[in-house]
Amino acid sequence: MNDHQIQREPWHIRWYNYNKYSIPVIFTVIGTLIFTLFLDFRTGDVTFLSHISAINVLTNKVVGFYLFSIYMIALVQLANSIAFSKKRSPLSLITFSVLNALQVYLVYLYVNVFYTEVAIRTDGFVIPEFGYFSINIMITGAIFYIIATIFAWFYVDWKYVKIEE
Repeated sequence: MNDHQIQREPWHIRWYNYNKYSIPVIFTVIGTLIFTLFLDFRTGDVTFLSHISAINVLTNKVVGFYLFSIYMIALVQLANSIAFSKKRSPLSLITFSVLNALQVYLVYLYVNVFYTEVAIRTDGFVIPEFGYFSINIMITGAIFYIIATIFAWFYVDWKYVKIEE
């Protein structure tokens, strides 16, 4: 090999070095898509049952509030993660982390309602397949949010100073 040739880094290292501050955004976008894409729908012969159908078989109606809150926080976190990737300020990190912790807690409450229903109902209630699908979707989205939070803590700029324009 010639001494004048430049060694190139592997593509994944170059990608990481270029995009590392966007990794929390990427995981948040994936988590938000997972939370929001799987709504119930019916078109012609195709019927897709998920969250709405799952909460309609429950007697505890507070689960609807949990689902609404999960969706709203997911949309807020999408914008919040983009703002964090631009500034990387400690205040943005704290806001991002608190909202993600609230999101994970709401997912826990959402899932817990299903298993509580099984335990307290005397009519032999079992969680339907679309209920398990909804639970798995929520847990998967929460996992992506946890990963996004971990990466955000790695990339925060602790010496961030707001510059007046």
